[in-house]
Amino acid sequence: MEKYTKLQIWMHWIVFILVIFQYVFHEPIVQAFDLRVEGMDYSQSTLISLHLAFGGLIFLLVAARIWVRVEQGVPEHPDEHAILINLISKAVHWSFYGVLLLLPITGGFAWFQLSVSAGNVHETLRGILILLVSVHVSALLFHFFISKYNLFKRMWW
Repeated sequence: MEKYTKLQIWMHWIVFILVIFQYVFHEPIVQAFDLRVEGMDYSQSTLISLHLAFGGLIFLLVAARIWVRVEQGVPEHPDEHAILINLISKAVHWSFYGVLLLLPITGGFAWFQLSVSAGNVHETLRGILILLVSVHVSALLFHFFISKYNLFKRMWW
């Protein structure tokens, strides 16, 4: 397999767009959560509903993506890559899946159970996701500019 399947590519980019939305428009749900914890009234907004719905959709898409990955496989790493780079790549990808599954779980638990602890875990996972995205993009740039291998073409239409 030279490229990811069209389904894998679509799921990757849809999750990417949904995650961007979650980060850009997270403030209303944070403010509402804080008000709820303090026992105060809050106004339900479309952004809060979308945050909850998109979190659930991310969970479903990531679970489906794992299933498709196991069933259909993924492109092989280039032969010239070192074993260590391949191991790091696998660790980062599976960490992505884990964090992207745990974020909606902890966020949902925080919101629906009004759990400050779950909210704190959710916030920590948000930071870990940013770190993983940074490593992911850095690796893409490393492969493109240093290794002279365009990994991006495997995840593009």
